[in-house]
Amino acid sequence: MLLAPPNPARLPASIGGKAAGLYRLHAVGVRVPDFAVLPADTFTPADQLLQFRLSDTDRTALVALLEQWNFPQEPVVVRSSGADEDGQHAAFAGLMDSFLNLTTLEAVEAAIARCAASAYSDRALAYRRQKGLPLRARPAVIVQRQVAATASGVLFSTFPEYPQELAVHAVWGFGEGLVGGALQPDEFYFSKQTGRVQRQQLAPQQEQLVARPAGGLGLQPVPAAQQAQPCLAPAQLAELFAVGQRLEQAFGGPQDVEFVVDEHQQLWVVQARPITQPIPEVVVYDNSNIQESYCGVTTPLTFSFAQRAYATVYRQTMRVLGLPAAEIAAHEPVVAQLLGLVKGRIYYHINHWYRGLQLLPSFRQNKADMERMMGLEEPVDFVTDQHKTLGAKLRLLPGLALNLLRLLRAFARLNTQVPAFHQHFEEHYRRFYALPLAELSPAELLNERARLDEHLLGSWTTPIINDFFVMMTNGRVGRGLQRAGIAAPDEFLSRFLAGDDQLASTQPTHQLQALARLAAPHPVLRQLLLELPPNVHQQVEQLAPEFHAAVVGFIGQYGDRTVGELKLETLTMRVEPAVFYKYLRNFLLTEPGPATAASPGAPLHEQARRQLTELLARRPFWTRRRLERQLRQLRQAIRYREALRLERTRLFGMYRALYLASGEQLRAAGPLAEARDVFWLTEPEITAALTSLGGPSTTDFRDRVRQRRQEFAGYALADVPSRVSVPSPPLAPEAAAAPDDPHLLRGTGCYPGAAEGEIIVITDPADDLNVSGKIVCALRTDPGWAALFPMCRGVIIEKGSSLSHSVILLRELGIPTIINVPGLTKRLQTGQHVRLNGETGEIHL
Repeated sequence: MLLAPPNPARLPASIGGKAAGLYRLHAVGVRVPDFAVLPADTFTPADQLLQFRLSDTDRTALVALLEQWNFPQEPVVVRSSGADEDGQHAAFAGLMDSFLNLTTLEAVEAAIARCAASAYSDRALAYRRQKGLPLRARPAVIVQRQVAATASGVLFSTFPEYPQELAVHAVWGFGEGLVGGALQPDEFYFSKQTGRVQRQQLAPQQEQLVARPAGGLGLQPVPAAQQAQPCLAPAQLAELFAVGQRLEQAFGGPQDVEFVVDEHQQLWVVQARPITQPIPEVVVYDNSNIQESYCGVTTPLTFSFAQRAYATVYRQTMRVLGLPAAEIAAHEPVVAQLLGLVKGRIYYHINHWYRGLQLLPSFRQNKADMERMMGLEEPVDFVTDQHKTLGAKLRLLPGLALNLLRLLRAFARLNTQVPAFHQHFEEHYRRFYALPLAELSPAELLNERARLDEHLLGSWTTPIINDFFVMMTNGRVGRGLQRAGIAAPDEFLSRFLAGDDQLASTQPTHQLQALARLAAPHPVLRQLLLELPPNVHQQVEQLAPEFHAAVVGFIGQYGDRTVGELKLETLTMRVEPAVFYKYLRNFLLTEPGPATAASPGAPLHEQARRQLTELLARRPFWTRRRLERQLRQLRQAIRYREALRLERTRLFGMYRALYLASGEQLRAAGPLAEARDVFWLTEPEITAALTSLGGPSTTDFRDRVRQRRQEFAGYALADVPSRVSVPSPPLAPEAAAAPDDPHLLRGTGCYPGAAEGEIIVITDPADDLNVSGKIVCALRTDPGWAALFPMCRGVIIEKGSSLSHSVILLRELGIPTIINVPGLTKRLQTGQHVRLNGETGEIHL
């Protein structure tokens, strides 16, 4: 029985996949050429299909329908629609015969028979065998009104090679030249996030398929004026993008769509089916935030340790949230890969971070809060909330409520838990540095690492809970400030949070300033510290024992707080005291100022506080009280976070000391040429080497170290963006274009104020650190830069977040600061002069 829209109440399965797709298109309101379907049960057995004839009833219905379609003045096409065609796993693309430009009833009837019979062609049967499908095809056939095509093409709503893109390929005339591979199409690739064409390739189209008066299609030259023109206009491209997005959402997955543009420039969709080839997951790596801790190229040991540390902390997070052991185990593939190594640089594996957030209620809100905390410049939308039915939500509600209750209870205990954590940490810290590490055996070194793993790294729940509190409170405060009428809550918070001298990250700077004031009145000591001979630490001990004792005390407390402090290979003040004297020298290049009671950021805080008071004056009492309480809580939580991050730095320092001692053992025994070569091994390799040391299976790692050194030296020369997607589409030609004004750079202002002077570009801890009176330009920063900041005029950072620890510190010091300046360290060189505006984010050369 011949079927035609409107949709029957229930579509019979015998109409096949392609016809079902047309009905779905018709149902969602897409412009589809008129069509009718002869279901599979219309046709006789396979061996008689070529002799098939329509029944009188179907022939009469078809004739009536063709008359409505203005046939034969307007031709028709005949296409197949097998029962398993255009399915989720089998497309049958081009395997059955289609017949176009049919202009007589006899030709239509013959095409119907031949189309049905093609379901049993050799190629169709071979495909069935390959797919493991039944050999009985059950073909259905579509008769469809033909659109007079001026251009035709194929749209993939998700491009399988680069799933971030929607792809459109098109040719002049009929699309059979494209799908058959005879004609080279124009290619257009849209960013699915922005809807813009981000790259395109226009083909030299000299021929097109057109309808012949006698029926069928034939090649014809493309008019000369059109050959150099794209075959789709901007408005048609925009419409195609909208259609692709709409169909992907409506049909629940990526769609392969065929379309035609008629002589009136209207767009028609003639087919939509699921894309059957696998769509790879887009993996997004981003270092917008983590780069402040792991600047530039690192070493295999640092990456393997950081990856294990993050996994350990994340497992604790899941336990804090009360997740059952089975669910924690199920997330192990995610937990073990929270970080990625891209050309020697450590990145967040963003997909896995988002999947972790899916364990919490309010994924969308938590996602936005986390992106704000991590400083992500662009949200990532490849991982989205898992839609749950009402029943599923109700079943999850008791567990989510219990998790929330646990979290709130843990938040309420932070004021007692944080001091307890510091006391616990201090006990293990003092015990560790009382050990004679150089005298410990390999087994004892491994035991000490296990002790750190168990008692410190494995007991990190208090910092985790406080980080959750900062993230959630920061999000709530930002939304509350917007409701109060503050359009830029991040900028407001930058001012409101300024002037807090209780931050742990400011203490090393204050103590360095105090040591500089202590040394300044002694000309001989000051001259020694300015000259910085290689043995300066030993000479200071002989020249000024009391001052030397103060230096030793400082290093004992803050010796791990250094530029690049979380990279185990970094030469910290504890490992090399000369680093401390480099920092101190900056404070002695000018006359040290007196100790001041007020922070440079205090006026900004006061200004922001008055602004908020004025805005809240007309608000209800409880609204004012809630927001003010949340601001106090956020300020205290940030204090806790900075103090706890210092403990993290000190913990990494203990692991660094253990691995340096391990390197000495491996050097003495022969597997390594130098003790510091240990940083070119991974944690499992070091464990295996120490375990087998002295045995018959001891491995010589010298060649491996040499190869890795060469590999990572090559990485250091590569320019790697802050976000890397795999697979990653090619860049559009204009993506690397320079700004209009070569003397102007723009970024995000973080601290108001103007500064002008000579710049110093620092991309590596080994660079010149003489920042006194200069403007620091850095690829990235971390809290270890604290000792450098007070003596500089301003700071410009290529990448960063307004809530990053180094920017928090810069606000406290009242230093004009700009972040997120693309290509900064490639475009500027040490010695140039610039003028920066920390409010507008502009840098003038």
